[in-house]
Amino acid sequence: MPLRMRPLFPSLLIALLAAGPVAAQQRAPLACADFYGHANAAWLAQNKLPAGTASFSRWDQLNALGVQQRDQVLAATTAPANATVSVRLADLFASAGDEAAIEAQGIRPIEPMLAIVNKIRRPRDIAPAIAALHAAGMPLIVDLQVLRDARGNPYAQVGPGGMGLPDPGFYGNADPLVQPVEARYQAAVAEWLKLTGSAPAKAAAEAAAVLQMERQLAKATLPGVSFTVMPTAEAEKLAAGLGLKNLLAAHGLKATEVAMTGPEFFVALDQLIARTKPEQWKTYLRAHIARDMAPTLGKAFNDPWAQLYDVTLRGQDAPTPRALRARWVLEARVPELIDAAYTQRFLPVPRQERAQAIAAAVRAAAIERVGQAAWLSEAGKASARQRLESMGVQLGTEVPDNVFDDLRFSRDNLAGNVITLRKWLMKYALVRARFAWPAEQWQPMVAYLPKENRLLVTAATLQPPVLDDGGSAADFGSLGGLVAQQMSLALAFEGADKAAWDKRIAPLVPQYAAYSATGGATRVNGAGSLAQNAADLAGLEIAWAALNAQGKPDANAAKAFFTGWAGLWPRQDVATALAAAQASAIHAPAKWRVNGPLANLPAFAEAFGCKGRVAMQRPSKEQVALWR
Repeated sequence: MPLRMRPLFPSLLIALLAAGPVAAQQRAPLACADFYGHANAAWLAQNKLPAGTASFSRWDQLNALGVQQRDQVLAATTAPANATVSVRLADLFASAGDEAAIEAQGIRPIEPMLAIVNKIRRPRDIAPAIAALHAAGMPLIVDLQVLRDARGNPYAQVGPGGMGLPDPGFYGNADPLVQPVEARYQAAVAEWLKLTGSAPAKAAAEAAAVLQMERQLAKATLPGVSFTVMPTAEAEKLAAGLGLKNLLAAHGLKATEVAMTGPEFFVALDQLIARTKPEQWKTYLRAHIARDMAPTLGKAFNDPWAQLYDVTLRGQDAPTPRALRARWVLEARVPELIDAAYTQRFLPVPRQERAQAIAAAVRAAAIERVGQAAWLSEAGKASARQRLESMGVQLGTEVPDNVFDDLRFSRDNLAGNVITLRKWLMKYALVRARFAWPAEQWQPMVAYLPKENRLLVTAATLQPPVLDDGGSAADFGSLGGLVAQQMSLALAFEGADKAAWDKRIAPLVPQYAAYSATGGATRVNGAGSLAQNAADLAGLEIAWAALNAQGKPDANAAKAFFTGWAGLWPRQDVATALAAAQASAIHAPAKWRVNGPLANLPAFAEAFGCKGRVAMQRPSKEQVALWR
């Protein structure tokens, strides 16, 4: 399954799979003839290519397992008491399924917000009321987010909001297909106003006034306008009527710079604040509080919302059940909460500690290998050492446990839970940005982020075949090999050092180009896959050094190490698709991700007793050595 990224890093280097043999072999080849087929014979025999697919791999299985495990977390309305984050999720989902409790709450959950609105008397009360609503968990009028820049630094972004329809193009549109949407939205607004205090006879006119304010904001919301980073003082002038500093303070932010859209929206907002009567503002804010919270309130609130957004706008045959909607919101807005619950349930602490110990050993081995590289200049060694020593290595989520301490949900108050969640999101916005990942913890991924010098391994990766609870040397071959591979990709050389590195890896091109991609005439793209082939070999060299640093492995441990690496890559492919892919391939086929690097390692031949002219042992003069 494809990885869902948040945000997308173009330079992301992910340890994904390449292609593999077309059909499983019935009899396992000898280890010294084809170690890939030898180590993976059982998997290849048991896992045929699913109908209608071009490929199927061990990592596809791991992806599917991650999804299954995530669904277990999200389906639970109960959880063990010691699984603290899972308990919170279970309480939230239980509240989403308790319709009787939702009806019993009435409008009590939104009464504090309505009280803030009712205090507006003069135009100068409007901006403070908006800030107070944001602080209370009701972020109206503007969209304020804390994001990460390319180097991982958090920053505040302020953009247009205040509209109930999903696109400014819905407002004032004469298109006969679009026009009814605005009319249905206005009718829904009228219903929500009646439910929050408007006289039935006045609700339609008040809803029309709300729509008129939204049309002005929509007209000033230009499509495709980029965000510009500017000093907060300058942004304050751009949005003078909004009181930007107070708004940032409501979110607990003390930013010296913010990213803002173009001035048109904020000019229009300032004009609305200055020229629109306070009573009309009170109606507008009341309507948007009701609209925003309608999916969490009783049937009278929820039905107009569901008919408008689920049926009319999304084209669904029926409204989305509340529990499913709650799940979608969590996945989109609070993935780290799901990540934490997933990690608590599926990544035992001893296994995570084992992973951390392996990664630490690999880092130490990489630093030692750099120091012993005779081909590398002293300046090159210092640069590589600094890169490795300063690298952030995260294995499974490492969000501090106390982040979730004040996130507590009631099992009978869905609306109150949503407000609690929003306040938590604001309070921990900076922490969440700092610990953000480009994938969820239930998605298997090993990645290096160059601009942040950060190496990430998700929790879903830290289970078989990458890591198990047995504590064997195989873990160094699998997890250690992947971590070392990514660390090797982190090292970039310049000048004479780059020339020396390029010279060392150059023989890998003809080596791999001589391999058959599918067993036929099509050859592996040795040039296109050079970088990854070098990383595979370097990773195995470094991981082997890390294992040896724990004490010389015995024969069984040595065999387990190489078997651990081989077990990562079994894959079935359609031969024609695999052959066609070679023209642009950046990974070698899976068979050669195993056999290619291992044939260059004397330690492999020694472990399996490969002697003479055998496929899995190149003559010493043909072997490529990068870090040994």
